[in-house]
Amino acid sequence: MKIDEYIFDAKTLVRQQHSGVLSTHSQSVAGYPFGSVVPYYMTPEGNLVTYISQIAQHTRNIKGNPKVSMTIFDTLQDDSQANGRVTFLGDAVRVEDAHLAEQYLALFPRAKDYRATHDFSFYQIKPERIRYIGGFGKIFWINKEHWQSNIEGVDWQSVSNGIIEHMNQDHQDAMALIVEDQFGIQAKKLTMLSAFYEGAHIQADEKVVYFPFEKPCLNAQTIREQLVAATHTARANLSPAAVNE
Repeated sequence: MKIDEYIFDAKTLVRQQHSGVLSTHSQSVAGYPFGSVVPYYMTPEGNLVTYISQIAQHTRNIKGNPKVSMTIFDTLQDDSQANGRVTFLGDAVRVEDAHLAEQYLALFPRAKDYRATHDFSFYQIKPERIRYIGGFGKIFWINKEHWQSNIEGVDWQSVSNGIIEHMNQDHQDAMALIVEDQFGIQAKKLTMLSAFYEGAHIQADEKVVYFPFEKPCLNAQTIREQLVAATHTARANLSPAAVNE
């Protein structure tokens, strides 16, 4: 298995999930790790962003020692030993970034009210090294240089914004077909929330789903090709002839 293939698989797994186990160094029980479940968003570059309260135990631990790990696993599989999982090791740093906040809150809109009530802040984890287990026999260490090299030199924010605007304005029907074919959801309102080289988040009514691409897309043209192909496949799969087979 080539390195680009298992990095793509690992990133797809991370984007399909929305929460992980954040492990920090306990400040109250010295020498012991402290685990807690937190939501996250992964940036196009491959960094993790989480939105956590300043009074939370894990935030206090980060202030004492920013070295953390985040473990993310496939929640759809029954066998926890055989399913895929990714563990990030890196430093958690508090950030103020309007674009990161916008992307995070698009996936977690309820978090908009947290800052006023519980003094929440954004923290970004830039990975130092990543451990990916894709199942039995698929175990890899990924260095940060490889993890973050896929979109080097690409203005991904412009690419993403263009795709999102185009799909939301002109292709509601295509997203409806893809969501029904991939997830069995018949939604009345579709909104693309994000677009990455691995796939896209789509809000189908009140539910957010992640549609993975078949292969990495490093520019707007290849993303469009993937979306067109997925639309054609969905239309064929959902045609009366296919449904009645």
